[in-house]
Amino acid sequence: MPLLAVGLGFTAVMVNGALQAFLGVAAGVLALVSFTSAVLWGLAATDRLLLYPVHRLAAQAIHRAMGIGGVVFLVLHVWMNVIQDHVGALAAFVPFTDPDRPVLIGLGVVAGYVLLAVALAGAARGLLARTGEARRWRIVHVFAYPAWGAALLHGLNATRVPAPWVTILYSVAMVGVIVALGLRLWGQGRGVPRRVAVPLRTETPLRTETVRRPEVGAGTGRRRRG
Repeated sequence: MPLLAVGLGFTAVMVNGALQAFLGVAAGVLALVSFTSAVLWGLAATDRLLLYPVHRLAAQAIHRAMGIGGVVFLVLHVWMNVIQDHVGALAAFVPFTDPDRPVLIGLGVVAGYVLLAVALAGAARGLLARTGEARRWRIVHVFAYPAWGAALLHGLNATRVPAPWVTILYSVAMVGVIVALGLRLWGQGRGVPRRVAVPLRTETPLRTETVRRPEVGAGTGRRRRG
């Protein structure tokens, strides 16, 4: 995916401004879709009521893949908008410095930094766990929710006026995340029991029979000598 994004970016630079404009908008939409999917799959991966461990592992893998995709599309989105002068280089990296739309562009910049930090913390989760610093990963990970909300506001209002169906889809995504997060907190508060792994095959254990040794003195003299 990173190689594809780099290839699209250089192709847009060499072709024309129309492709740059298209990628500037499309990459932003794909980044938001990827981050939304990452949030939803991340919440699904924490479910203990319906999912078994193998399902939660699959949800975690999709969650990480969507997070990586969001970061890749975010970089492409910023790159295309900077080379088209839709946003200044300073405003693209320093929050709330855009002269025309400081709040909306600033929200996007802050959301980008936070989501990038969350992705890096997720990549270093194994190292943090081995060093006993997994709590730091959890603290950073919590900021993904407000960052996603800021990215949603940025995507809806920073550029063109969104079509009604786009607003509806974004609203549905927001409601879905709120409901999933609420169910997660509810389950944690009530202490919902975890589903444990079920073995795929169950075999009847072998019956062990006690072998009785012959009593001393029983049998013939030859057996006793043996």
